[in-house]
This record gives sequence, C-alpha cells and structure tokens, in this order.
Amino acid sequence: MKRSTVFAVAFWLSLFALLALDWAGARPYNRFAEPPPWALGQPAVEGAGHCAAPLK
Repeated sequence: MKRSTVFAVAFWLSLFALLALDWAGARPYNRFAEPPPWALGQPAVEGAGHCAAPLK
C-alpha cells in the first residue's frame, strides 16, 4: 500500500471516530428553548407568548 493511502485512511477513520464520539456525548438540541427572532434582546415575560409557540 502507498504511504499516502495509509495516511488518508487514518485521517478518515479518525475523523469519523471524532464525529461518533461527539454525537454520542451531545445533548439533543431543543429549538423551542430560544426566543423567536422578533423577541431577541427583550426581557422574558412569564406567562406571555406567541400564539404559534409550542405548548409546554
């Protein structure tokens, strides 16, 4: 086998291993935990929301 092929295989295997470790340790992303774009920079108001906001 060529030396460059060995390095390429080692690179891709290490990249996939890193991605698998990252994926296994990551928490699920909750997209509803963020304020809507029109509310960025505004203080949070308890009990207020938008009619399209998900139910809790």
